[in-house]
Amino acid sequence: MTPQNRAGLAESLKANPLFAVILDEMEKSAVERMVFAQTDLARHECQLRVLAVLDFRASCDQALRPVEPRKAPV
Repeated sequence: MTPQNRAGLAESLKANPLFAVILDEMEKSAVERMVFAQTDLARHECQLRVLAVLDFRASCDQALRPVEPRKAPV
């Protein structure tokens, strides 16, 4: 997949209002579970879920700014 294809697909995702709603709900739910977790293990699991959502958002944002591959030095 070319960087331009990735950027186009990322733009389609970001333009869909359902995308933001689903990610917001996933993040909010994980944060709430993290706050009320009874054990450190459960808290850590929820923290990882929050980080995964944030990482996915960042990956989509990064795909919107395609970087052309560097050329090897001659």
